[in-house]
Amino acid sequence: MLSVRAIVIDRLPSFAIMGPRRIFTALLGASLCYVMARILAALSGRSFQERVVWGVTGALLMAVTLTGVTMTLNRILLPLPGTHFSLAESSQWAIVWLGYLLAWTGTYLALIYHWESEDNYRRATVLAEVTRDAQRAALRYQLNPHFLFNTLNSAASLAGEGRNREAEAMLISLATFLRATLTLDPTGMIPLGEEIALQRRYLDIEQTRFGDRLNVVVDLPEDLAATPVPALLLQPLIENAIRHGLACTEAPLTISLAAGTEAGLVVLTVDDDGGGAARPGGTGVGLANVAARLRAHFGAAGRFAAGPVAGGFRATLSFPREPA
Repeated sequence: MLSVRAIVIDRLPSFAIMGPRRIFTALLGASLCYVMARILAALSGRSFQERVVWGVTGALLMAVTLTGVTMTLNRILLPLPGTHFSLAESSQWAIVWLGYLLAWTGTYLALIYHWESEDNYRRATVLAEVTRDAQRAALRYQLNPHFLFNTLNSAASLAGEGRNREAEAMLISLATFLRATLTLDPTGMIPLGEEIALQRRYLDIEQTRFGDRLNVVVDLPEDLAATPVPALLLQPLIENAIRHGLACTEAPLTISLAAGTEAGLVVLTVDDDGGGAARPGGTGVGLANVAARLRAHFGAAGRFAAGPVAGGFRATLSFPREPA
């Protein structure tokens, strides 16, 4: 920059003399800053503290270089009238230049830190989302062998009882159900109304085996039908209700699916009247899967509880209307 003193104080040489020199000094300073910026950029793999050391060292070297060049130009090669070389003056100018260059270096390093922090945050966000998708897919696919084992076991039971036509009808229904479910995005969401419709298809399969021993009651308010839920979230709960509930009673089993809201959350309940505390225990895979999928999609806001109630068993899911 041209010194304001050159305009205000008449003792300094005219602009015609000082202008080209100051322009040269500015270009030299800009060139040194550009080189320093390239060096700091090349050190992107180093720690930030190490780059600070490089920046401070570079600012000191640039200050010495600028002072040496300008003093050599203005005091030795093309000396200004009435001036002479002075070590004290050179030291003062070196300190002035060092102050300016340290300010520039500090600003540039702060910008680098900000840019890298934003880039790291973006990469961490993408990585976290990829990890969540992988977890959701793994949990979703965990259902397939569990569900297939139970359904094929039911078909085998029918065949073992000599009910071949019913076994054939069940396998055809199973194929239709799988065609509808395996095309779903394993990490995606579907409307609650569609989820319950899928469960009704599965229940149709089981009713082929159990007939009048299995009753289903659904209470889904219209305003909740479009609520997004993980696909097949209710599947393990329905399977458990049928498998363990019917094992405890010879009477017809009633499974109730109900949806509602409480404290701003969507609440789903799956009830059955199959024996309560007297029912046999399972491996816990299905219930653990439901809890894990709720956490994967809704974070801490997704909650799950299951246990015996008077004369039956109840599973309760609560989550916000939108995933985390």
